[in-house]
Amino acid sequence: MMSSNVDKSDQILRITDLFYEEKIKKELIEDLKSILDEPENENYIILKEIQEILENCSDLTDKQRLDYCKSQRFFMKLYLREINKR
Repeated sequence: MMSSNVDKSDQILRITDLFYEEKIKKELIEDLKSILDEPENENYIILKEIQEILENCSDLTDKQRLDYCKSQRFFMKLYLREINKR
């Protein structure tokens, strides 16, 4: 009869390692769902409004467009900071 060099606990660890990647995927999906289910952030709402103005208002001067782009950049930074805190 052959003797095994691997004891039962090592076998169990190997089996659980097979499912580790699936566990991580599942956790990531749950985290993403929780972020998406939250009410929209105020900074994000402002960003969408600014983008809509930039896309739909053809009578803006170059100076006005530049000002809107600067404000959009400002709110984007605020939004990203908040997202990164989570």
